[in-house]
Amino acid sequence: MEIIVYDHKIKAINGGLKENQWNGILYKGKNGWHEIDFEICAQNYQREHNTQSAKCVGDRNSIEWYFLFYTSGIKTKLVFKKRFVFDFFGGKFLSGSKQHRFLQLEKFIFQDTKYTTYDLT
Repeated sequence: MEIIVYDHKIKAINGGLKENQWNGILYKGKNGWHEIDFEICAQNYQREHNTQSAKCVGDRNSIEWYFLFYTSGIKTKLVFKKRFVFDFFGGKFLSGSKQHRFLQLEKFIFQDTKYTTYDLT
């Protein structure tokens, strides 16, 4: 079981580059604002896969266009469904084609945070 979130619901992404900043994704769901905290995801990934890798926060699938984050309780599946998302007002981190948005997030996680995702493809 998992929570499904579409990428156009993302409102903020933070790489935690400054001291005491969180690493994660903020999105708007049915019941308000929710956070995918990468540190918690990494701890959950370690526990579920019985590994010492402190960097992996989830799985990614570049054929079906989703990330599956190991959030507490129920996992959160971030799906890239819409063909295009436009950034008219400067409020979205990800814009452009589905593939472009997916690669933007993959690059952000890899380069701007200390975390990684496991490739399922």
